[in-house]
Amino acid sequence: MTFQPRTRRAVRCLSALTLAGVLGLSGAAPYITLQPVSAFADPQSELDAAKAKLAEIGAEYQALQTELQQAGAQLEETASQIADTQTELASAQALLSENVSSDYKKGSVSLIDILLSSQDFTDLISRVFYVSKVNDAQTNAIESVKELQVQLQQQQTEQQQALSDTQAKVDAQAENQARAAAVVDSLSAEVQAQIEAEAQEDENLAAGMQSAQDASNGASQVPVTGNQNTSNNSGSTSGNNNQSTNNQGDNQNQNQPSGGGQNTTPAPAPEPEPEPEPETPSTGSGTATVSTPVGYALQMAGQPYVSGGESLAEGGFDCSGLVYYAYQKIGITLPRTSGGQYTYFRNNAGRFTTSVSQLQYGDVVFFPGHVAFYVGNGQVFGATRPGQVAGYGNIGWYGTFLGGGQL
Repeated sequence: MTFQPRTRRAVRCLSALTLAGVLGLSGAAPYITLQPVSAFADPQSELDAAKAKLAEIGAEYQALQTELQQAGAQLEETASQIADTQTELASAQALLSENVSSDYKKGSVSLIDILLSSQDFTDLISRVFYVSKVNDAQTNAIESVKELQVQLQQQQTEQQQALSDTQAKVDAQAENQARAAAVVDSLSAEVQAQIEAEAQEDENLAAGMQSAQDASNGASQVPVTGNQNTSNNSGSTSGNNNQSTNNQGDNQNQNQPSGGGQNTTPAPAPEPEPEPEPETPSTGSGTATVSTPVGYALQMAGQPYVSGGESLAEGGFDCSGLVYYAYQKIGITLPRTSGGQYTYFRNNAGRFTTSVSQLQYGDVVFFPGHVAFYVGNGQVFGATRPGQVAGYGNIGWYGTFLGGGQL
């Protein structure tokens, strides 16, 4: 509680009168007995207690953010592995189908091989058509498909476990945000302002205030999900399922993005409905128009983080998915992973720099396991981590700066 000077004087006067009455210093006046005045809260004590609580919450919040950043990278790496395996499986199935069809026409199939290669009775029935028409090459191809199916199922199991683990961290983040918001809401406006001022010099205190602010965006209430194209779709060995996906996540290692570093880019998945043209975003610095990738990206502010997501149709974006989406809107198809995008920009950008001081508005910037857009004043915009919505952040929050530029 904040005292006005008049209130403090009144308290002192009352205290003096009380003492005078007790000591009988009122002369001939009647003996005066006043009830004790209850102590008022000390503003400094309120400030110190709030700062201690918020600093403790803030330290926990920073640790959670680091864990969620790593969890996001793990989710996207697993999503990338699933997508790669699905593509490889589809290719193996197509090759098997082509070879079996070719050998059928040539009339060279071994009954014993087709029987031994069948997975179950249903599979056997579907292969009876090729009786006495399979050779060793087809047997090897069938085994390859089976191995890829097992690998894919294992990766999908790992993805589901990673999603569950990440959800637990996001739940912990939501609880942290609720505690921070409760502390801040209990403070007077004057105390809040003083804490905000002191937070400029205290990292933990600043994180505590940020946690309270983030409680209002509702991102931690959005369930952690993966892209639907990484669900349990292991295909079949019949050779007729030639389905693949281009929805890969981001890979991470200690020094630079990895996974999908090649420049080969799959065709983008079509969206069910065309999206309306966005209006020109309002930004603090630089220029963003609907014709620039950063302009399209900024229109996605507030969208949830979705592992493997690259469109509104999928409910949100991961970090490389947002960059992929933004460039696709101007007719450029990038590699789908942060590693692939990093290599692509290194090789093809008209300007690429490894110095933060030389970055320009709209540059795509890279960190280990993360990619975003530079929007000036040391700020970046992108899909950050599970439990957060697409938005702004300090360029120093994401680890070692690897470089950035524009095509």
